[in-house]
Amino acid sequence: MASRRWWAGLAMAVLAGPVLAGPALAESPVEALLARELAATLGGAVPAGAHVALTLTAPFGGEVEAVRDLAYDPRGGQVRALVSSGGRIVELKGKADITVDVPVPTRRILPGEVIGGGDLTTLPMPMERLGDTVATSRDALIGLASRRALPPGRLIQTASVGAPVVVQRNKPVSLVYEDGPLLLAARGRALQDGGVGDTVRVMNVASSIVVTGTITGPQTVTVAGPQAVSAKP
Repeated sequence: MASRRWWAGLAMAVLAGPVLAGPALAESPVEALLARELAATLGGAVPAGAHVALTLTAPFGGEVEAVRDLAYDPRGGQVRALVSSGGRIVELKGKADITVDVPVPTRRILPGEVIGGGDLTTLPMPMERLGDTVATSRDALIGLASRRALPPGRLIQTASVGAPVVVQRNKPVSLVYEDGPLLLAARGRALQDGGVGDTVRVMNVASSIVVTGTITGPQTVTVAGPQAVSAKP
């Protein structure tokens, strides 16, 4: 008898099949409103294009006439809001989820390679997992050069990219000296690699004096105004 009951229970379990999770609940109008208010409050504190979603701790079916106050704790994503509803002030609590579409390489990018649009894709990442050193703008990366190998699918650190190298160490450069209307040019030898805008040290070939200047173009370093120099490279 017990055996028949065991087999019957097993048959019912097989017929019932696995329990499937239902679709995710849609964001309510109140949650959508508070998410928009939070995004506006954070402003430049989150990267452009970040997606802000909010889930209330307890359902709220009332109509919100205005959001009176909104407090956000980034450590746990907790949100506290005071809203006007039906002529009274109601406190609502919830949790915010902020995601950012961050660029990652589609392939291994070698040091010195210039990054193109086809070299990048984006992945949604929770903002709390992103530090200040992670590159979050795909457009800003295009045209830069990698300073070290960038593995596919990995976050890109801002220190790992820079302007393409247009001045190479131990290679000849044009050394331009500017001081008001005075403009002089000399031959130099770069002591560092760098891209446009980088500051590098260059040795004047004629005098062996080392100066510090800014890369202003391919094989061109500009020194502006009087500055301290060193006698040896």
